[in-house]
Amino acid sequence: RTLVRRASLVLTGLPPDAESMEGIAASPDPYAFDTFVDQLLQSEGYGEHRARYWLDAVRYGDTAGLARDSRRGLYPYRDWVIQAFNDNLPIDQFITWQLAGDLLPDPSLEQQVATGYVRMNPTTNEGGSIPEEFQAKNNFDRVENLGTVFLGLSIQCARCHTHKDDPISQTEYFQLLAFFKNTAE
Repeated sequence: RTLVRRASLVLTGLPPDAESMEGIAASPDPYAFDTFVDQLLQSEGYGEHRARYWLDAVRYGDTAGLARDSRRGLYPYRDWVIQAFNDNLPIDQFITWQLAGDLLPDPSLEQQVATGYVRMNPTTNEGGSIPEEFQAKNNFDRVENLGTVFLGLSIQCARCHTHKDDPISQTEYFQLLAFFKNTAE
């Protein structure tokens, strides 16, 4: 029962229903637990639970994040991430589609939706904001988030200088920044 509960919580974020727990505990089938785990991996709850961590890391939000905090329609990206986990999308496609799905030859709607990753910055329609400044802030955020979620590195200090032992130099930081410079807000 403990193992069934832990597997369910780890894979879906939800406790198992009582019937599943008792059924597996009472089953004479030596593969009953394996079958249960396979069912969890095939459930919608698996992708929802896994996506939760990814969406936190890429700073997903249904609202603008500033000032009046108005709603924005980024939920297709959220739904795409959930489906990508449920479909076990290969990691190379998962990364490429998010960073440049719209730049692929004849991109599908799914590949274009995946680039919602690039749109996770706070937005503003505040009258006093300077568009160029906001664009620059968003691009810095995109580069630093890319470093965190795709490279597993904190690369923020490379914005100002190069450390001799850091894997990303200031030049490389600004090369990454140039990739996002043409992103329209």
